[in-house]
Amino acid sequence: MTVSRFRYLFNRYYSRQCTPEEQQEFMRLMEQPAYDEELKQLLDDLLLESDEETGAMPDDTAANMLRHIMQTGTAAPQPTPVRTIPMWQRVAVAACVLAAIAIAGYKIYVNNKVVNMPVASNHAPASKKEDGARLVRGDGSVIDLEHYKDTAMDVQSGVSVNRQGNTLSYTSNAAVTPTINTLYTNKGGTYQLVLPDGTKAWLNAASSIRFPTAFTDSTREVTIQGEVYFEIAQQASQPFIVKTNTIEIAVLGTHFNVMAYEEEQNICTSLLEGAVNVISGSTVRLIKPGQQALVNREHKGISISNADVDAAIAWKEGRFEFNGNIKSIMRELARWYDVQFIYEGEITNRAFAGTFSRQDSLEDILRTLELTGSIHFNINDKTIIVSP
Repeated sequence: MTVSRFRYLFNRYYSRQCTPEEQQEFMRLMEQPAYDEELKQLLDDLLLESDEETGAMPDDTAANMLRHIMQTGTAAPQPTPVRTIPMWQRVAVAACVLAAIAIAGYKIYVNNKVVNMPVASNHAPASKKEDGARLVRGDGSVIDLEHYKDTAMDVQSGVSVNRQGNTLSYTSNAAVTPTINTLYTNKGGTYQLVLPDGTKAWLNAASSIRFPTAFTDSTREVTIQGEVYFEIAQQASQPFIVKTNTIEIAVLGTHFNVMAYEEEQNICTSLLEGAVNVISGSTVRLIKPGQQALVNREHKGISISNADVDAAIAWKEGRFEFNGNIKSIMRELARWYDVQFIYEGEITNRAFAGTFSRQDSLEDILRTLELTGSIHFNINDKTIIVSP
């Protein structure tokens, strides 16, 4: 089989002239990495042509190509590592899926366990209101940060807090007797916090961090729920401890992400820089940059593996990076879009991997998931029925 045969089949499929036999042959070749470069060139040519022409691939052709490729594979309880999808393929699949400039099909690598579904939006993002959060002061009073307009904030005598946009910054004052503050983010909101020692913390949606207004003890300790990304200020004489209700993470100076939502079975710590000790009961494990530690809430054991750190902090950059089954994806969408998912029938346990913008509409994301042919959604306000 020559490359010119692949080009011939590609053009036949694109122009909707494929016979059933040619379509099957083309789909088989699409699964072979040997044709990646040729496919990239073909897609690049079509993308260039799309800037000059108004024509587009018919929606049903684009959807059929997407569905046919994505249906390759069998059910699997857990996702397995998949090849990174280059940006040119994300642009191509966006064109195909959203059918706004649907000019071509795309190559999507599928092994026998994971459906890859990379998507990049080609429509203008929806405007997003200011991120919602609230701060609970040491005396129990609550400040609604979404509606708080002043830049200066009073949390206790001798402690200065500055608010800029969705960032709270505390100043250090070792002379005060610290009180405990807690910052909560709402569903669909994120917030940044600068702690009294200069440590920076980014809170994902539906998360919280409990911290003192001054670090006066031998260690600096905070307690979190949900998901938080940290950039720890280095203080060798005063280690930094992050606590959840299951594990502790001990660091000196480093960048890492902790995902510890109560509804998730595993707590995941992903390390970008430095080194941290993950502590679960009497077990202590050191992880290095590019690694992650998984702690199962039931078994409490610590599993170390290589991490996709870009995916781990995608939320901080305004993206969803999915690599899991439908229910895990729905839990993440529920936290961001503040909706409830209800399941009917026998839901596939197949794993899906893909990329979306957090500014995409929920409808667009669900529509793309439906194109796999494995799942369907019925939207009724904030309740969404999920069925086979």
